[in-house]
Amino acid sequence: MLTKDGRDTPIEKLTAENYIVPKGEEKDYHVIIEVVQFDPKTGKRLSKPRVQKFGRKTFESHVQASLRKQGYEVTILHDPNGWLKEQQAKAAESKAAKEKAAKEKLDAAVAAAVAKALAEQQAKEADPAKEGKKPGRPAKDKE
Repeated sequence: MLTKDGRDTPIEKLTAENYIVPKGEEKDYHVIIEVVQFDPKTGKRLSKPRVQKFGRKTFESHVQASLRKQGYEVTILHDPNGWLKEQQAKAAESKAAKEKAAKEKLDAAVAAAVAKALAEQQAKEADPAKEGKKPGRPAKDKE
């Protein structure tokens, strides 16, 4: 199996640190299971380990205990609980960043509106003659 460093490694040498989880299978447990057996005369390993994938709830509720009771050696390569916590942390960071950006945008819009209103107010105070005249009607002279 290919590892994180790009090497083709036999299953016996796979560890949680060097195992690559296939995309889309992050929510499942990935384990190596094996009933270890050796030839009593030569000492040669007869059993072959295999990588097995289980759903999170199923594995936690009864598969893990059942495998061990049946004599399997179970090595966990990927625990989805850790991956789920990482995803939740990333989602929380993303949400916080979006909220911060929205707040900054709102603050900028409010500041622009306040600046515009102040500029209009200052323009009215600077030219008080314009306020008294009505637009569109010329002033009448009385003699």
